[in-house]
Amino acid sequence: MCIPQLLVGLLLLALSHYLGHTHLHLIREGLRAPGRIIGYKQQNFRSSSSESFSTTGYMPIVEFQANDRSIHFQDWLGTSIAGSKNVPVIVLYDPAIDRPVWNWLPWAPIFALGLFLVLAAINGFFRSQRPAEK
Repeated sequence: MCIPQLLVGLLLLALSHYLGHTHLHLIREGLRAPGRIIGYKQQNFRSSSSESFSTTGYMPIVEFQANDRSIHFQDWLGTSIAGSKNVPVIVLYDPAIDRPVWNWLPWAPIFALGLFLVLAAINGFFRSQRPAEK
């Protein structure tokens, strides 16, 4: 059981690095600034399995000030309905965006599970090397 557990753990660690290395850099090195949602852009998403099925999302347009410049960007995390405008948000920039929990998703839980499986596999390996106690 140790080998499959180790392989799955390593795969999850690699996947979490691929998904989250940019966000982790921003969390550790980025600067925070107050911003606000100034609007929403409607975006249609088509299902890859069905050309006829699509869903609509509303991506927030955020404005913040950095180095005496006004910066606007469209966030990647939308909602199913357009929300209120002039809602205050915190922007994490390197330059990028800060969402305290969302910055850690989806890569951090995958990393934690991968690390757990790798450590469990190592523990299982060393336990299997011990002589059986009578």
